[in-house]
Amino acid sequence: MPRLLFRLLGKALWCLGLLKKRKKHRNGREKGEGKVESSFSICDLPDAILQLIISSLPTKEAIQTSILSKRWEHLWRDISNIELKEGKPEERQQFMQFVTGLLVACNCSILEKFSLSCKVDKDASRVNEWLCGFINPKIQELCLHLEEIEEPLVFPDQLFTCATLTKFTLDMQHVLKLPSSVHFRCLRTLTLSNIIFPDSSSAQQLFFGCPALEDLSLINCNLKNVRAVSIYSLLLRRIYIQEYLDNMLYDDDDIEIGFLSDTIRCKVLIVGPNLKSFTYHGDGMNDFFLYYSTVIDASIQVSYFWHGASGDFTFRFLNMIPNVEKLSISADSIEALSESMSFRLPLFCNLGELDLDLSKPVELFNLYEELLTLLRNSPCLRVLRFQGEVSLAKEDANFIFDPLPVCFSTTLKTIEISGITGKEEELFAIEILLQAASVLDKLCIKCYWFSFDLNDKRIGLKRSEELYKRILKYPKSSKDCEIEFK
Repeated sequence: MPRLLFRLLGKALWCLGLLKKRKKHRNGREKGEGKVESSFSICDLPDAILQLIISSLPTKEAIQTSILSKRWEHLWRDISNIELKEGKPEERQQFMQFVTGLLVACNCSILEKFSLSCKVDKDASRVNEWLCGFINPKIQELCLHLEEIEEPLVFPDQLFTCATLTKFTLDMQHVLKLPSSVHFRCLRTLTLSNIIFPDSSSAQQLFFGCPALEDLSLINCNLKNVRAVSIYSLLLRRIYIQEYLDNMLYDDDDIEIGFLSDTIRCKVLIVGPNLKSFTYHGDGMNDFFLYYSTVIDASIQVSYFWHGASGDFTFRFLNMIPNVEKLSISADSIEALSESMSFRLPLFCNLGELDLDLSKPVELFNLYEELLTLLRNSPCLRVLRFQGEVSLAKEDANFIFDPLPVCFSTTLKTIEISGITGKEEELFAIEILLQAASVLDKLCIKCYWFSFDLNDKRIGLKRSEELYKRILKYPKSSKDCEIEFK
């Protein structure tokens, strides 16, 4: 209870501060007026402000405010925000009873934000009751994480024509059945995880029903029943796609040698005249096409899983974003390009920042041709980041950066390397980069003491300091280059 009182006091003081500022601003505008003296207590706040404070608390704590005084006894029933999350398996029955009781006790008609995370199991009828009760026509933000669904869930039809909903998150590994009418007039952010679309028309119906969509995330959604779908919104600014085979429900018959069967690959057409950010992380399981692309911030991580198919996917992705200004690309994606039969990248004239996401140790020479082509096609590159361990064997030094990309002698001002462990091949790669970048202003190197000694921080820090002193002695093409060691 003391914790609850402290939280309430903190929220109340914040509200009181706003009220005091407004009153002082309002009363102190007349010339010659003295100080405004006010003595406020939390009891002076109107019910509407108290309910706002209570709504900002975790749901169980909001309910506990009912014991503070007689006035507070029923205030929590009109809270605008409810968050429910199932805990330990042995507490499931208690949780189910709590949610059912809450549905009866609170005023769901004024609810603005609702979040539910639980297992459905054999209680689909009860969960359906919750969904129909808590989701009202005026809901603004809805977040549902539903696991272990054995029977179909029934969402209220009013949800799919809700005129006030602005943010919708739905995570369930089950078929999403839609009503005959779908129209989210004000929906700006949509996140779908593990959803199974029943057919092409349902998927198309959903995306056509979101005219105000700005932010779309599709995480491991199963499109095997969808042949093609278009995503179009004039306001669309960000798309995040994640699809990894291990996390999705596919049959063995769906997979051919080296690729996902063409019979279940979905063609996703994305038309976003104002699309600025596009991220793809996955196994290249479906085909994505960007039209009228204005993407300036992109990230691609394609698993080197389907070999040639992964290369074609990566190549097509890069060709759809010629105006990109910031690009993050994984080592697997670059390596996959070597398998593409049509390896000819566009010129990235606007690319200023390139992040190489190296989730595993990478030998620069193994990415030589593909990485060099990407760097040569980025004449205005200013920042080059290696996110992970990068190395170069001395016998490969004569081949790397030959010929040298233009940006190394004209625009490349910053190189950042994260996660070095002190291996000779890593240090040699750093030495070559310092010699190649003739206009470099800063080389930033980040390492972790436990990379040198897991048990003794003092030894790890000493080893990293020795590395720093050694790197400072390396010859540099740019006399203005500063070496920063973190």
